[in-house]
Amino acid sequence: MKYKVLGLSILLAAAFTACDNYEEPNPQPQTNPQGSILNAEEVAFSSAIVAGNVYDLEALSQEGASIQLASFTAPDLGDYYGYKVYGQLSKDGFNSFREFECDLATEDNANYTVSIDPQTIQDIYVSYVSKGPKAKDVNFRFQLTTVSNGSGGSQEAFIGSPETFFGQAVMTIKPFPTDLVIEEAYYLVGTACEWDVAAAIKLSNSGIDPYDDPVFSAKFDVTPGGWWWKIVPQSVYETGNWGEGAYSQFGVEENGDESFAGMLFAHDGTTEPGAGCLQVDAATAYLLTINMEEGTYEFATAIECLYTPGGSNGWNQTASQILTTTDYVNYGGCAHLNGEFKFTSAPDWNHINYGAAAEEGKLSTDGGAGNLLADVDGLYYAEANIAALTYSLYHIESLGIIGSATPNGWDASTALTPTDDFLVWTGTVALTAGEFKFRANDKWDVDFGGTLDNITYKGANIAIEEAGTYTVTVDFSTVPYTCTLSK
Repeated sequence: MKYKVLGLSILLAAAFTACDNYEEPNPQPQTNPQGSILNAEEVAFSSAIVAGNVYDLEALSQEGASIQLASFTAPDLGDYYGYKVYGQLSKDGFNSFREFECDLATEDNANYTVSIDPQTIQDIYVSYVSKGPKAKDVNFRFQLTTVSNGSGGSQEAFIGSPETFFGQAVMTIKPFPTDLVIEEAYYLVGTACEWDVAAAIKLSNSGIDPYDDPVFSAKFDVTPGGWWWKIVPQSVYETGNWGEGAYSQFGVEENGDESFAGMLFAHDGTTEPGAGCLQVDAATAYLLTINMEEGTYEFATAIECLYTPGGSNGWNQTASQILTTTDYVNYGGCAHLNGEFKFTSAPDWNHINYGAAAEEGKLSTDGGAGNLLADVDGLYYAEANIAALTYSLYHIESLGIIGSATPNGWDASTALTPTDDFLVWTGTVALTAGEFKFRANDKWDVDFGGTLDNITYKGANIAIEEAGTYTVTVDFSTVPYTCTLSK
């Protein structure tokens, strides 16, 4: 058995036995927590990661070379005790990370080198950082433990504490090449642009590395009488002409396939894929979504808004707030949430219902998916991407008015007071000629502006022309959001 703990009295006692030949007359009762067998100050730890170097994992692997990550000097623990080093690799400043055990080498049990084989880093990189071939910066840090190996098993204690870290550094990693090619953008050609590649219509994407988000989508009005389509990558679109090489166009296996969803087939360098042909009785708005990692496409009826039925509204869509969209992919809006809820594509349960997927921040359209959760009763700014099936919630704990027209200028918000359902916020504020916005939680993560009759997320500053004391009211209960100023 293996225990990784702050420290155990038996480990400390055993250390004396091994190093000083001291014998305990009787086992002492354990108290928790015990201090570590070593203090962090007894370890001299130094990162070996060279800033600015690009660590080419494929080249290092072909050389049979390990990546030296660090070195350290620490007390010799004798024959029965040793050290372990755990690395943590993070892509986001250690808001999340992946842990791995490092390889250690020493000739004198006092001076150590810390390394890892390139394949281990490659496996972590692909599963956690990116599937793409571009070099990226990642963060490393390390934890050290002492470990005893005896007939009773292995016991392990942190040097310092579980919150003690050594050797934080940034490494630029170039991963192994990939056979998967995903370009920066993709375009639809066909009936919508009269088969003119130069006039092809761009599909939208989140804007991050397409290997990390390979989903592209756009809304199209599909017309009756056969609506034909193919997909071309950015490299072909930029030429303005059809390409003849491999991956120069994507379509369906059989020309004229009328399926609304299926696999994408690429030009193989010799044979073109077929063109899809949708048949509809009346002009209908559809959202086309392609996933260039999985090689799939889907045409789904465009969703005008998302509803938020849940505990705050008796699971009633028509009593809930809605999230709106401008691109039929990304939806956002304010909603009163309290506990469990779901997003739905219609004011009923007969269409698409979005619940919780296994991964945090992910949505599932499975009818049996669990409910989403808002931990605290309150107003939230909610966002959802129905192509990537992701969502986020931002709890608006406070809302204030801020700007050159307000008492504190742009330096601090003047707080407003919410109604019991958190949908309407009001305050009496002395305003001068100038501008203002609404800001949540005294931060700029979520703010609102625009015009008095159309308050929008991240909208423009609102002008005040006449100074005076006003009752300021902002209403998030219906769309569009509105603001009233009563002098």
